[in-house]
Parts: sequence; structure tokens; C-alpha cells
Amino acid sequence: MRPRVILLYTESSTPAPPEAVERLSQAARAAGIAIARAKGGEIPRTGPGEAVGVMLGGDGTILRGLDLFMELGIPSFGINIGHLGYLASAEPDEMETAVRRLAEGDFTIDRLPVLVGRLPDGRGVRAVNDICFNRSLSGGMLHLLVQSGDGPIARMAGDGLVVSTPAGSTAYALSAGGPIIDPGLPAVLLVPICAHQLSIRPMVLPPSSVLTVEAGWVRGDGPVVSVDGRPVCTLEQGGTVGIELSEGHCPVVRFAPANGFYERLGRKFGWGGRG
Repeated sequence: MRPRVILLYTESSTPAPPEAVERLSQAARAAGIAIARAKGGEIPRTGPGEAVGVMLGGDGTILRGLDLFMELGIPSFGINIGHLGYLASAEPDEMETAVRRLAEGDFTIDRLPVLVGRLPDGRGVRAVNDICFNRSLSGGMLHLLVQSGDGPIARMAGDGLVVSTPAGSTAYALSAGGPIIDPGLPAVLLVPICAHQLSIRPMVLPPSSVLTVEAGWVRGDGPVVSVDGRPVCTLEQGGTVGIELSEGHCPVVRFAPANGFYERLGRKFGWGGRG
């Protein structure tokens, strides 16, 4: 695959610096690739295999761009102009090199597992990283019942729960004490947030798991459900969210060998560095 068009995604609320956009445009012209803006979720029409999406921003921007391009079946990648930029495939000083390699077809495509959820009102949601259940500002301790098709998994009380993909295991789930999972391993990760019971610990479930998370007794406002960091609803007592791995994947452009999973762990988190 040698793309002919870059579809640029940036956030309107936190726009990319004009100089970064201009650098990308110049790099695209030098590589013989056209560039078009993806504005407000509107994507210019392109033929199969012609386009690659590029997100300029931090991890939040990259997540939203991944979701947008995934829905259209277009591979995409982020250039980090935020803070950590763990999801990014290139840093600012690698922009021109990344675009040149893109034009030459010198890249691979990771296909990341994706969670799909069903909200109480019937809406479907999709997450590259995680679906989370958190306490509201006016709510007390959360009581959650987690079930699978085989029956109850756990009744937990605490500040919440992270249901994560392997890619999301290095995000909120990691901060909450969960393990790191290689994205090549299809699995679903459950990580409690400040669980009241000492026996409740993170769990790794098989990819065939079909989960239901139900809100138990609620004091004040119920659990806030967030998808890749975006609040989508508040659960009432007895409200449920169904979660499972999607049959589809999120295609992400990577530039080997300097952007592999373990290389990024070391570069971004210091994993494997000498103590």
C-alpha cells in the first residue's frame, strides 16, 4: 500500500499549532502526497487504499481520530504534539521521515482489538482503550456486579472499574494497578479502581467473554460511564452496560523497528531500563 492522500485530523477545541500543520503539509508535498483536512468528522472521498489518516495532537486527539478513521476502514496514525503521546507513531522531529516512509510504503499496520459496548438506552459505543465506570462528584461508593455468559464474576465496591483492551492496558488500567498486556494477545482486562475488598484484583479474561456490568445500590448520582475518556452516560440503579470484543479491529500505521510495542514501553515509560 502506497497512499496518495493524507487526511489530517486535528481538534477544534485544542487545535494543532499552525507551524506543525504547515510542516506536515510541506512534507506531504515533498513526498508527492496530497493532503486534505478532516473537518467536523467529514472526510473527503478517496478510493480503497488511497488514504491514510494522520492525527496531530496528544493521546486524546489520537484516540478520537483512530475512532473516526476506523469507522471508515482507513488506517491512521498519530504524530505526538501533546505530552506523553504513547499512542503516537511519530514524534515531531520524525514528521518528515514518517511522511516519506508513508509515501514509499515502508510501514506496517497493527490491528488493535476494539471493545464494543451497549448502553441502557440501546446506543452502541466503541473503545480502542477502555470503557470505565467511575464515581460521580455527588455519588458515594460504587457497587457493581460484573457478569459473563457463565454467570457472576464479581460483586465489587469501590471507586469504579476499568474494562480495557490490551492496547488500553498501558493507559488508565495501568495507573489503576493493572498488568501490561501485549496488544497481540486478544483478551479483556478488568481492573478495579480502589476496591473496598482486598480480595478484588485485576483479571485477564478470554476474548470470547461477553460481559455485563450492572450498577447496584446507588447513593446520589450513579456511575459515570466513559468510553476512551469521553463520558457517555450515567447509570441508574439496576442499569447495565454490555461489553465484548468487536469482530473488527482498529488499523494503526507503525514504522518499524523504532515504533514497536516494547520499544515504546521503554521510550515512554522507561520499561526495562536499569534501576
